[in-house]
Amino acid sequence: MVQHVTTKHRNNAFKFLAFQACFAVVIAFFIGIFWEVQTGQSFFIGAMLDVLPSFVFTIYAFRFSGAQRLQHIAASMYRGETVKIMITGALFICVIKLLPVVFPALLIGFLTMKISQFLQSVFI
Repeated sequence: MVQHVTTKHRNNAFKFLAFQACFAVVIAFFIGIFWEVQTGQSFFIGAMLDVLPSFVFTIYAFRFSGAQRLQHIAASMYRGETVKIMITGALFICVIKLLPVVFPALLIGFLTMKISQFLQSVFI
């Protein structure tokens, strides 16, 4: 029973991440059409700066299940959040230093994904 519940939640988390990626592609496409291609690309990169670390966190968060493994679950969640923050920071630094991006679009893409995560947790 517990394994089934954990698998269900893990699958829901991965489905939401896939939804976020598709949502980012659609919005970036329209931004690229209405403004510049580089602006659309910057939005997409900003969105992926949130989705990719969230994918890593999801892998960490759902590694363990069961009441006997509560300490492992908590440690895995903390480790996953720490790794997520470190990856997000490193990716932001790399993107800003190495890629020609439109910074407001990059930031809006990142914040759009953060807001969608918040709204998903509130309404579902």
